[in-house]
Amino acid sequence: MLEKLPTTKPKETVLTAEEREENERDEAWMAQHPVNDRDTEVEQDFSEICVERVTVCERLLSRFEQTYDLEALRAITQFSSKEERESSIRQPALQALIPMFQTIRYLRKQKAVEREALKVLQARYTVVSNVVGNVTGDPNGKIFDIVVHNRTIWPY
Repeated sequence: MLEKLPTTKPKETVLTAEEREENERDEAWMAQHPVNDRDTEVEQDFSEICVERVTVCERLLSRFEQTYDLEALRAITQFSSKEERESSIRQPALQALIPMFQTIRYLRKQKAVEREALKVLQARYTVVSNVVGNVTGDPNGKIFDIVVHNRTIWPY
């Protein structure tokens, strides 16, 4: 028997004018400083830019924690169809993880980043990423997809 999936939407958070401005500044800053984390040889940024990237990533993580119902996301353990998976509350949360993942992966290649700050970011990201979970096929073939909530993201 399939369990009933949570159908709540991301939390409707009321932002102050200051928070909206901060969001806009972060988005503009990230647009001006795109992350190219796929290169094997990464150009090294100045420490000020690395510190700003860490700060922006911390704010993205905080916003994620405030926006999404973490308990509802963790409660998702399976999908019975592709349509169910694509229409779930998990999809927008999964999309919100992308800029954080790219930024952290980029920062890992930067020598100017304080290693302790990076470990803290990686640990926070691992927590929210595990809440969203990783979709895998059911090895028994009885369910369309299973959501795993306990994977390790970063090798420390």
